[in-house]
Amino acid sequence: MGISENEYLRRYTAIRTAMAKDRLDSLLVYGLSDDFNRGNIRYITGSGRGGCCIFPLEGKPVFFIGPNQSRSPKLPKILEAINLLDLRETSDVPGQVIKELSRFDQGNRIGMVGLNCVPVGVYLQAMKKSGNKLIDMPEFLRPLRDIKSPEEIERIRAAAQVADSVYTRLRAIIQPGMSEYSIYGEVKKVIYDGCCDYSFDLLDAAGSMMNMSFFPTRDKLEANGTLFMEISPAYEGYYAQLPVTLPVGNYLPHVRRMVRAWDRADQTVRKILVPGTKASEVYTLLVNSIKDSGFISPLRPGHSIGLDILDFWSFTESNNRELKAGMVVAVHPSCMVEIGGDGVGMGYTYLITDSGPVKFSKVDLAAELLSN
Repeated sequence: MGISENEYLRRYTAIRTAMAKDRLDSLLVYGLSDDFNRGNIRYITGSGRGGCCIFPLEGKPVFFIGPNQSRSPKLPKILEAINLLDLRETSDVPGQVIKELSRFDQGNRIGMVGLNCVPVGVYLQAMKKSGNKLIDMPEFLRPLRDIKSPEEIERIRAAAQVADSVYTRLRAIIQPGMSEYSIYGEVKKVIYDGCCDYSFDLLDAAGSMMNMSFFPTRDKLEANGTLFMEISPAYEGYYAQLPVTLPVGNYLPHVRRMVRAWDRADQTVRKILVPGTKASEVYTLLVNSIKDSGFISPLRPGHSIGLDILDFWSFTESNNRELKAGMVVAVHPSCMVEIGGDGVGMGYTYLITDSGPVKFSKVDLAAELLSN
């Protein structure tokens, strides 16, 4: 399947319109194969493995590949926009980058997207060749990626369905003594069986805490403790997030109160997840709702989500970006007794629409976890 050729052509037209406005001859776009830095390169090429692309104001985008890649029959399967790209086989990426930037040079500027991903050698040669024409533009693609197209929304919806399946599997198997390694393996099996490319899965099986470990440890689930996990599969590159704090047996009384506090905050914030609401207003409402319940919410309570697990921005006290129809956000306030103590973190992925938020997940965490 993958994103359609028409969708890529739509993106290319929008990118070139923005480039012409900013007087850019080309974009130098870099990405990595991780959860936070692959979005820009995948948006243009369909590559979930990172890489380097020169996107010109006119002509085909140039994507660099190694000799081993060019002969691989899998290349069309991992590079969605392959028919729209000018593939350049090279073992000298810095030198080839300079050649391509020179080929598209019309005397205007070059936008650099993904500076933190650019190898030192490429950066130094590009600066030597282009000097002050090379402009760092880390958020150049943000206005385009902020608003999800119908195809993108369907990918996020599919990812949310896989996340729901992971939740159902976890509810069926978790028990005291189960290790994080076993949990991680079960989660990954469901995610890959669901045809997802990759996933971002924080977890903690220690007591009723929510230390957010990126990788499993030797910790094991404890009776009447919790399993904290951010279930975040990416379907054809698009993430959906379902953070959960699941009881191993029964919630301890103070943990149950925190789950109820989270539910009140989630129900309240849905009323303002509409176009025109500022990200800071979402942050303030969530944090104050948790505080009014007698707890604290010290962690980031959510963020934009899409081709990166964190698509450019978060809900913070100082972020005055307004929500718009077509944005997709993960909303997951934490609820703790104290920093470093027991805690709960849960939430959903929402589509912002003119008529209110649409929750992608079919799971109702409060109804299922507070029913007994």
